Amino acid sequence: MDIAVSVKHLTKKYKLYQDKWGPIKEVVSKKKLHKEFLALNDVSLDFPKGEAIGVLGTNGSGKSTLLKIITGIADPTSGTVEVNGALVFLDVSSGIDSELSGYDNIFMKGVLLGYSKEEMMEKADDIIEFSELGDFINQPVKNYSSGMKAKLGFAISVNVNPDILIVDEALAVGDSMFRAKCMNKMNEFKEQGKTIIFVSHDKNAVESFCSKAAWINKGELIAYGDSKHVGSIYNEFMSGRKKLEEIRTELTLNHSIEQVYQHVTDEGLSLELKGYLYGTKADTSFDFVLKENRTGEYISKPLERIAYSGRSSLPADVAGDAGFAISISEREYPNFLKPGAFTFLVRSKNENGEWVQFPLWAGNADLEGAVDQKGQFLYKAKVENNQLILRVDNLEKVQEQVNKIWLEGNNLHIEGVAFVRGYEAGSQEDVSIRMHVVDLESFEEKSYPAVVSETEEITENPSFNPQGKNYNFAQFKTVINLDEFNKGKYEYRMKYKMNKEPFHEMYILVWASNSKEYPGGALQLGDKEVEIQTGSKYLRMEVR
Repeated sequence: MDIAVSVKHLTKKYKLYQDKWGPIKEVVSKKKLHKEFLALNDVSLDFPKGEAIGVLGTNGSGKSTLLKIITGIADPTSGTVEVNGALVFLDVSSGIDSELSGYDNIFMKGVLLGYSKEEMMEKADDIIEFSELGDFINQPVKNYSSGMKAKLGFAISVNVNPDILIVDEALAVGDSMFRAKCMNKMNEFKEQGKTIIFVSHDKNAVESFCSKAAWINKGELIAYGDSKHVGSIYNEFMSGRKKLEEIRTELTLNHSIEQVYQHVTDEGLSLELKGYLYGTKADTSFDFVLKENRTGEYISKPLERIAYSGRSSLPADVAGDAGFAISISEREYPNFLKPGAFTFLVRSKNENGEWVQFPLWAGNADLEGAVDQKGQFLYKAKVENNQLILRVDNLEKVQEQVNKIWLEGNNLHIEGVAFVRGYEAGSQEDVSIRMHVVDLESFEEKSYPAVVSETEEITENPSFNPQGKNYNFAQFKTVINLDEFNKGKYEYRMKYKMNKEPFHEMYILVWASNSKEYPGGALQLGDKEVEIQTGSKYLRMEVR
């Protein structure tokens, strides 16, 4: 692989003084009067020829310092830089003199970029046309808006045909149409095999434009590799979902889901995942984890590494046991895959014996074997934010409301209505309803039958029922013995079953928003207190 720019063990220190006379005072007093700021700390990076490489990081992370050293504007404290080819630093504001006209600035900035006046004469018409400045090209730049000035700087920089182009947040210039034209020009450079170093704190721009990316944080290189993978972990950090220490642990491993196979039979869903997992913690045992995102409910099983036979190029010394093939099924884990969103993770124990888990990366996963399929539910495997997500949806949408809750002795009475739009429920025999109470710690559940007392027609409103179907509210009543519950937190769920075509069974959270008809405050039940909670609009219960 040919390298366009190579930086090795790059370190840059700045001296920070309390006042402007600090350097002189330090020489005279021969005392250290400054603090050292480490802008870059032992950074090593190779930028391959012919690729677009992103550099991610927040303001003050060291991105601009890295660019200044690569372009020769600043010298490193230690380390080396090797540049192979003509380089242009696309900084839309530098090299522009506000007192000169736009036309004169074309030549002045061209000279700064290493071109002769004759060479710039040949490029001037293309630069003026690209900038869209028209007659303003002959006006002093001090009369330009900031957008016009940025357009001029960008037009000059991209029309001098460099081998290596460094872009520092420059694609945010002008209006949306001009930004699109800038991006098209950048894509032309990519197609011509030029090297582009694209610096940004926008992970979406880096992921869409670059093949590789580096993430720098407080002068330190945190990650370098596939742009989607680096963008994903950068986003996890910026969103606060993961701490830097957790990300460092994850980065000791290389991992990816590469293929997803999904099958639905009479026994339910079965899934098979193939990919790789290897790194400095290769001697650690791992568990595969499938987690329901809203509740945190999960299943796990040991992840066995096998010989890798996928499409990626792995180091020869790890390929022998870097692969994995893991399968899960509803037959193996009954009643686990219910409507919701599920994430695929791995976990291992750290040196303190604590579980550390993270999602298996799936930015390049092949989902051809995971088309949307119907069984008891509708199953959809998707890649979202470079993570594999399994979405399980009901085949129909249940509308439901708890109208009244009251306590008689030790029995909690729940009364409400439910219906499915388009399902013709002419009598109570057409619908079966069960109430499920789930322990939010153990995820064990207790099930109670609900009596469907009657159905009430709701087809009078033509805007609500344009097809004119005879579908009704099913009115239900459930009685729950609270003596059966230990101290803890619980969530109420409902199963609504169609007893005639199409015989679908839906599983939903119980919606409870009619708070004036519910008990207020805690209910005393022997030596226990029971509090009915509907603040989230879903029915929950805490036993204390």
